[in-house]
Amino acid sequence: MDLWYKGREKLNYDMKDLYNLIQQGKIKRFFRVRNKLNYPGLVSHITQRATGKEPLFIEEGDYLYMLKLLKELSIDFSFDVFAFALMGNHCHILLQQREKNLPDAMHDLFGRYAKYFNKKYNRKGHVFGSPYGQAACFDDYYLLTISVYIHLNPVRAGMVEHYSQYRWTTWRLYCQEGEPDTFVNWGFIMKMIHNNSPKAKKKYRELLEESIKFRTREVMEEKRTIGKFSIWIRKRFPDFIKNPQVFDEGLDEYDDGISDVDLNRIIVDLKDKKRLSRSMNIKARSFAAEQLKARGYDAVEIADYMGISRATVYRILSGK
Repeated sequence: MDLWYKGREKLNYDMKDLYNLIQQGKIKRFFRVRNKLNYPGLVSHITQRATGKEPLFIEEGDYLYMLKLLKELSIDFSFDVFAFALMGNHCHILLQQREKNLPDAMHDLFGRYAKYFNKKYNRKGHVFGSPYGQAACFDDYYLLTISVYIHLNPVRAGMVEHYSQYRWTTWRLYCQEGEPDTFVNWGFIMKMIHNNSPKAKKKYRELLEESIKFRTREVMEEKRTIGKFSIWIRKRFPDFIKNPQVFDEGLDEYDDGISDVDLNRIIVDLKDKKRLSRSMNIKARSFAAEQLKARGYDAVEIADYMGISRATVYRILSGK
């Protein structure tokens, strides 16, 4: 990764290392809040959250307006939307860019929505709490996992008991019969599963049903779950993907980019400041905060976990 932690000794800030590790298949996903990866063909799981506990969507029209923007900008900026979930105070978007313009596209998407939201509700100030998060995808099973994670997000959040009870995700495109006319490229992931669309959808429904049981029993309250979830899917359904689309599956092990164990070790070292120099402390602290943010922690939880002030967390995540 661009901040690659080597045991307890050093942080190597070198983007060439990142690309070499990606090419070698040693990184399956890559979290960034700042300095996003940006190149044609990149698949990214985009997340964005409202400020604090403020709502992001209040009325039906708000959800529809975000979808309108997403459709328009997918055309204007040439990116494919694979899946999405619009939640009460945050959203998930799984997409693949065709041009080197991801920052501009997301700036336009979230900027225009913020203007709409402030004008409609006669409010001022920031709508979003921090820069959008990016988890870049370099593995077919991780891509599949993210789509399932997105469709089960309302269940994970305790909003509904079953994914089919929530309106504002793409689950219908993946599960219901037929081939609807939509701007969402649901067929990309379906073709990974089977060339026959009805058979692919049947298998995907079965995967969702199995995953509900897993996540409810073992993962519902665990925030650092996507890596573990992908491992679970890979082991439980080893032959699920018939037609790889993103990368070869020739690797023996799933690598989470940086494991939860390594991330926790960084945080432990940060708390024991004798082990890190001042400059290394600053870099490591920023890196750890961004990794926690990408894993779903909010600013208050990050501050508690790392033993730093909320003001420091907000400063880090805002890039100041």
